[in-house]
Formats: sequence, C-alpha cells, structure tokens
Amino acid sequence: MDYDENIHTRLSKWLYLTVLLAGVLTIFAFAPFTLYPLAWFCPAILFYALTKAKTKSQYFKLGWVYGLGFFGAGTSWPFYSLYFYANAHIVVAVLGTALFVIFVALFSTGLFGLIASLFRKHSLFLRLLVFFPASWVMTEWIRTWFLTGFPWLFLGNTQIDSLFSAVAPITGVLGVSLVCSLLSGALLSFYLGNSVRRAVHIKQDPETQMVSNKVFVEEHMGTSVRVLSAFIIVLLVGVSFTLSKVNWTAKTGKALTVSVLQSNIPQEVKLQSSSLLPSVELYKEMTRKSSQSDLIVWPETALFDSFSRHMDSVITPLQNSLKGTNKAILLGGFYVNEAQGVENSVLAITADNRSIYSKRHLVPFGEYTPLLKYLRWLENWIQLPYDNVAQGLSNGVLKINDYVAQMTICYEGAFGAEMITGLPEADLLINVTHDGWFTGSLEPYQHMQIARMRSLEMGRYMVRSTTNGPAGIIDEKGKVVATAPIYSKSIITHQVQLMKGSTPYVRWGNWLIILLMSLILALGILFKRKH
Repeated sequence: MDYDENIHTRLSKWLYLTVLLAGVLTIFAFAPFTLYPLAWFCPAILFYALTKAKTKSQYFKLGWVYGLGFFGAGTSWPFYSLYFYANAHIVVAVLGTALFVIFVALFSTGLFGLIASLFRKHSLFLRLLVFFPASWVMTEWIRTWFLTGFPWLFLGNTQIDSLFSAVAPITGVLGVSLVCSLLSGALLSFYLGNSVRRAVHIKQDPETQMVSNKVFVEEHMGTSVRVLSAFIIVLLVGVSFTLSKVNWTAKTGKALTVSVLQSNIPQEVKLQSSSLLPSVELYKEMTRKSSQSDLIVWPETALFDSFSRHMDSVITPLQNSLKGTNKAILLGGFYVNEAQGVENSVLAITADNRSIYSKRHLVPFGEYTPLLKYLRWLENWIQLPYDNVAQGLSNGVLKINDYVAQMTICYEGAFGAEMITGLPEADLLINVTHDGWFTGSLEPYQHMQIARMRSLEMGRYMVRSTTNGPAGIIDEKGKVVATAPIYSKSIITHQVQLMKGSTPYVRWGNWLIILLMSLILALGILFKRKH
C-alpha cells in the first residue's frame, strides 16, 4: 500500500492563506518596489507548504493559490485597459481580469505544483534543492510559448539590480530564475535541516515477538544538510560575483547621440480622432528640438494612423530635413500591407531611404482576437477592434544608415528567444512601446524591468521609447543610464555605444537551461525513490 497516496489528512486553511499572502508579497520584489530578496523568501514559503502536502491535488492547489496571489497582485492591469479605455462594463472588466488571473495561475504556478508532485517521494533535500527549482524554471519556460506565450513576472527579472543578474548573459532570465529558486530551497533547507521518513515495526508482545503494522518516523540529519545548503548559497554568490566581472561583448568604437521622445499624451486623448494632428505637431516640435541628435525615436503608434495618409504632411518633410546628414528618425504608426492588412510598424527615415519593421508577436485579445467575427455580440458590453492587426514577417533587423538595429515593438520585448534572431548582426536594440493602456498600474514599471534584462542578456544598449514612460537608454549591463519621470513630457538625449560580439545566451538561447532542467526532471522520475 502506498503511504502517500492513502493518507487523507487535510491541509490547514491557514497554510493556504499563508501561501496566498506569500504570492501577493512576491510582487514587491518586482519594479517599481524592487525589494528583490523577496524573490528568494516568498517562494521558500510555497516550498515549505509543499513539504506538508501528501497528494498531487494538494501540490496543485498550493501552487495555484500562490499564483492567484502572485498574478492577482501583479498582472491585474488588464482591468485598466478593459474598463477605462475599451469601455467595458465594470462587471465584464472585473470578470475578464479575474478569468485571466485564474487561467495564468493554473498554467503557471498550478502547473509547477503538479510537476513538483512527481518528486514527493524523494528526500526533502533533493526536492528543495533540485526538483522544486527545476520544476519552477520549466513552468516559466512553458509560459514563453504556450498559447503564444506570456513571459511576464519571471522571478529572474527581479534580480536585475542584484549580483545574481550576472548569470543572464549565459542562460537568459530563466537561469536567473533558477538561481532565485535555488536560493529559496537552500534557505529553507538550512532552516529545516533534512528529514527522511522511514518505516519501523513495533514489537507488540515481547514473548511471542509478534509485531504491529509498520509506522513511520522522522529521521533528522540537520547539521550535514545545513552545511551543504550554506555551501550552495556561498557558491551562487561566488559564481555570480565572478561572472559580473566578465564583459561578453565589446564596443565598436562608434557612438550615437540618441533622443527619445516621451510626449506623455494621455490615453483618453490619444484615442480621440481630433487629437491626431495636435499630437503629430507635438512630436514634430520635439523632433526639431532634437535636431542635433544622430537618431530620434518616436514611440509606438505615435502617428496613430497609417503612414500613407501622412506622406506629404509628415514623412516627406521629415526626410527633407535630413538631407545632407547621416541622421535618422524612427516613428511608430501603421503600415497598410496590401497583401496582409494593417501592421503595427516602425518607419525608419534617413536622408535617402525609408524602411519598415512590422510587429511579429501580436498581443492576444489586444491586437489579435481569435474568432473575432463570432464575438461581435459582445459589443454591447465591450468595445471590440474593427479587425485584427496583421503579423509582420521579418526577423526584426533594421538597417539604419551604417549601423543595424534589432527592433521590437512593445510586447515583443518580453521574448528574449525571439530577439536573438537578429544578433550578433545588430549593433543596438530599439524598443518602441505604448503602455498608455495601463496608465496608473504596475505594468509600465514591470515592462521597463523586462527591457533591462533583455539588454543584459544580449550585451547591447537599448533605446526604449514610450509615450508615457518610463522611456530611456539602457546600457549593455542592463543599467538605465538616462530616463525621465514617468507621466512627464520629456526629450531624453544620451550617447549610445554600438556593440559587437555575442553573449552565450545569444548563441544558445533558452536551450542550454531547458535541456539541463529536462535532464534533471527526467532522471528524478526515472529513479524515483520508493518507500
């Protein structure tokens, strides 16, 4: 008889409540709060709760409850978009956001609980320091591609300002998440020590030597496990410190003066057709003030219309202003592709050339709504788009004068494995974003934190232009070297160093860390210890 599968002790409701609160508290490790040690301690609370679980169902429920707190606090910003700007009824906005949080929690931390439950018969030490961390990383990776992907709130992003971020150029953000979960396991293992449940038989009658049914006792091995846990923590610190001294990419010797335009046009104004021309005039004026810069970058959909409709009034005059120079202007807008439809694009203008990059990874239910024509009946409660945005087909590389940029538009910047397709050819990264849909929420800060991780992973400067901020310039180490306060009108001008070379992550992508985690989990299942 399998002891674990036939014990029916219910977990305390207080344990579930503690796990829920731990999930909420984890959000304070992310921007704008940046209390990054919480990314080690809060998952440790979940890990501790899992050591009390006996069944797959309990593992799953604990993981899911943690996710409800985690994603409920950290990704509830779709409500802002639905209620304030898509004119959804408040019931629809609340229900839609709640369903989104429930779904993401199910297929993230809930899935983590299920995977972790496969190793519940292994020793506590192996679970905390091997299988729980590997399970966590695998579920984050699954989230990068499942149903087009939602790579948000990865634990590794919290460490962008910590020593442990130095792992990112080798493994990407998933490797930094592995470090966080290893620290969680090591800290908890150090606190608990290790225990192994073993079966013993109790003599019932000394004369007949008859024995009772077997019972289970705890056998503690605290000292040795605590020493090993401490060694793992010290090793992670030492390796990270050593890696922080490595320069994976090199300067080309050429720098650009770049101006990023943060107009701070409110979303409710941007959506009004009457504000289009005043908005364009504002960007043109900011461009004139930045005329000494080598590159001027407007944000995503700064021209909230098709490029073709403003060729004579905007684009041609801008190009004429560049005659006789080696300067460039990038502006976000919409490109009407006769073969595909309307694309969310960036137009790069130089003195003698114009080129287009169109967004490849569209936002589900934002730019692309499955079965849109069958959902028109919902327009009584929510404003639906007229049509889906068409998907761009290029790899993101955009040639601008004598240098090359790896382009991303908004949401695309969260997908590191997709961005590396243009490297090492690209000299810098450019991301244009419009986060006005989530004004007042945590999303713009989280998005900037993700952008910083991309720069570190790829060893490139990033030029990041957003309508309402935070916009700025990020160096190849993921440090913000120039920015302006969020929700302020500003022109951010700074030197951007062009870079060459490849980080290990650019060469390997996520496959190095995923193959390693897959091997660990496969071996754990193969050699599952029986009671």
